[in-house]
Formats: sequence, C-alpha cells, structure tokens
Amino acid sequence: MHEDHTLIQATAHVLTGICFIAIGIINFFRRADVHAEMRGFGVPLPEVALPIGLTSQILGGLMLIFDYYAGFGAIILIIFTVVASAIFLRWWKVQDNQFKRIHQVIGIYTNFAVVAALILLFEMNGLTR
Repeated sequence: MHEDHTLIQATAHVLTGICFIAIGIINFFRRADVHAEMRGFGVPLPEVALPIGLTSQILGGLMLIFDYYAGFGAIILIIFTVVASAIFLRWWKVQDNQFKRIHQVIGIYTNFAVVAALILLFEMNGLTR
C-alpha cells in the first residue's frame, strides 16, 4: 500500500479519500434531507441515485486511501463530483438570494479544484493497481 509513492503522494491519497468518506458518512446520516433535496431538484429516481452517490463517495475514497486501483477510484470520484455539482450547485437558478448564489458559485470553483486534484491522482496511478 503506497510503497511506490512518496510521502507527499501518499498523503494526497489519504487526505482526498478522507474528505470524500467523511462527507459520504455525513450525507448517509442525513439521507432523508438529501433525498428530499434531490426530489425538489427534479432528479429522476432519487431513491436509486442517492445510494449510488453515497456508494461512489465511500468506495472511491477507500480506493484512494488503500491505494487499491486508486486511479479508478479517482475516476469514480471525478464522475461523482461533476454529477453532484450539476445537481446541487445550480447557481444560475438562484435569483432571490445573492448570498446563496455566491456560495454556490464558490462551490463550483472549489469542485473545479477537487476535480483537478483527482485528475492528478489519476495521472499518477493510471488504471492499474
């Protein structure tokens, strides 16, 4: 596990994985609220989409932490991040609350950075173990 990585690379794997797992666990315990939000946004089959999203967060995070097909885990998390951003960060639809709108824009840019880090993790690991 991580034997072919520098300390900095291994740290990047672990910290990124922890972020996704922690947020996945938080969302698991508030899944009724997340499900209601998804329904409100018109997400088709939220009762299927939510477990797929939670599984993606936790599985992808574990794959990074344990360096088990970490590149594939990064791809899972890239797809998850893009889809979750499209669902939950619809800044262009927020017209009545500028504070909420700017925070959604900040969320989009933050997720750009997350995807960039995941792309680097993928590039470092590829699709092999």
